[in-house]
Amino acid sequence: MIENNKNFMVINEAFPHIGRKLKLFWGCPEFNTLLNEMQTDTRGGTRAGFPGPVLNALFMLSMEHEAAFPDLISKPSDHWIAPRKR
Repeated sequence: MIENNKNFMVINEAFPHIGRKLKLFWGCPEFNTLLNEMQTDTRGGTRAGFPGPVLNALFMLSMEHEAAFPDLISKPSDHWIAPRKR
């Protein structure tokens, strides 16, 4: 369970609202989307960013999610991996 994960605990302690979202989407394809959205500034440069320990915990949690749910790893679109036709 994600609640017992040390990286989740670091994030949840600092940002409970983010912890709730991570808990909700753990094991779902949307988990990766959520993490990607957290790395994008959608507030016109006013977002301060995460403290180092939280940023590290998010990265580690992302890796743990990929290891636990390998079938949910985002794959590149076919457009980028399709062989070129001559």
